[in-house]
Amino acid sequence: MLRPQARGHYPRKGAAYAKATNQPLAPGGRTSPPYTPGGPAKRGRLVRNLATALVLAGAIAGSVWGDDDDFPFAPFRMYSTTTSPSGSVRTPHFEGATASGTKLRIDTEELGLRTAEVLGQMERFRRDPGLLGRLAQTYDPRTADSRLVELSLVQGIHSLRGGRPSGYSEEVVSVWRER
Repeated sequence: MLRPQARGHYPRKGAAYAKATNQPLAPGGRTSPPYTPGGPAKRGRLVRNLATALVLAGAIAGSVWGDDDDFPFAPFRMYSTTTSPSGSVRTPHFEGATASGTKLRIDTEELGLRTAEVLGQMERFRRDPGLLGRLAQTYDPRTADSRLVELSLVQGIHSLRGGRPSGYSEEVVSVWRER
């Protein structure tokens, strides 16, 4: 059974109470001054508003001048751009040749890459075909004779006219051959 607390039996804590009753401060009581309107609360609101304004300014500046590296203050290009209805869409894939002469079409995922990674490194593959040799080593052949001796990075170009497909062509970006 809980008993109600008797008045005066337990000392109250707090500097304001001690000052108002001319009693000494209770052990463990607060020593800070009493609450004054507009003090810490006003300062906290000012800090929050300033932080919000800085984040908003960063997002606006990033939208105008930013790039993928400035995320989250700038948009990702893959989500912020569109293809012209009469333009072209480029998709990479790999073509390989085995020691037995079999030709294979290899998706980027089969080499441990995502399509966006290949698109971002396209110029690097063009300059250094030896990088394709390293990728060929990561390919997991189903049988021992399907080891890759040649790997090509091919860019499929889907032409659009009025938003509809109007043609397809391919461009070989880079070729690696085992020596």
